[in-house]
Amino acid sequence: MSILSARNQAEALVDALNIKHAPVDVAGVAAQLGLEVVYVDLGEDISGALITGPHGSRIAIRKSDPPQRQRFSIAHEMAHHCLRHQFEPGEHVHVDRGHLISHRNQRSSTGMDAKEIEANQFAACLLMPSRLVRERVKALNTEQLYDSHVTALAKEFNVSEQAMTIRLTTLRLL
Repeated sequence: MSILSARNQAEALVDALNIKHAPVDVAGVAAQLGLEVVYVDLGEDISGALITGPHGSRIAIRKSDPPQRQRFSIAHEMAHHCLRHQFEPGEHVHVDRGHLISHRNQRSSTGMDAKEIEANQFAACLLMPSRLVRERVKALNTEQLYDSHVTALAKEFNVSEQAMTIRLTTLRLL
């Protein structure tokens, strides 16, 4: 797997589900993939978990997180499912701590864990599909994007300003 492949899979999912408008109904996408989303107390340092068993998978999301964070966590855990990060068949729990970086080992705590990077890229592309972001930026009819534009786009896509800034930078629109 690669970052580009993760991005492409998310964009393909957006196209396959005929998503035409922001914000993307991420819980609805999870449901279409057969993933139940549950909101529970996960503890202070756990944002989300993908729980896979013999009868399917579910996504557990920390209910005390702000809605935008929950949306990103759902998309991130969905990425682990779609990108087949659950490892071998059987019953598994994939836990993401804190800022969506698994702290299971030294490499992952530095943000260098390939599966976590892929999941973050997939999540960003699902929540902020390139086609929709480019359309909305074009509709702004401006030569340069300012903080007020980023704020408005983040609100429209129901993501954090930080997530939108990173996405716009990745798309070379900022």
